Amino acid sequence: MEDEAVTRTALTVLLEYQGAIVLAVGSVQDGIQTLKSGFQPDLLVSNIRLPDGNGARVLEAIRQQDAERERNTPAIALTGEAIDIIRTDPESAGFDVYLSKPYDSAILLATIARLMG
Repeated sequence: MEDEAVTRTALTVLLEYQGAIVLAVGSVQDGIQTLKSGFQPDLLVSNIRLPDGNGARVLEAIRQQDAERERNTPAIALTGEAIDIIRTDPESAGFDVYLSKPYDSAILLATIARLMG
């Protein structure tokens, strides 16, 4: 999830070039609606501060799906915000990893590879 269209497009292109199937949304509401429609992501890359709320709300909905399906979806917080609690303890917000913007593509891809096993 990314509210800035340019960044959302850049991330989509980067990940699709690596062979990923990407469903990009720009708001918490769109993310939650997508999950309610039955979509089950293999990975979440999300901004924290979005115009309509916190990206952790969508992660919480994914974690509820995960509990029902006995799985654990990896989640990366990708944000320009200096949120101390997330920076020092990403799991406190449910994210596995915190990466700051502007992001380094190589680091993002390596992090995704590590999380996906």
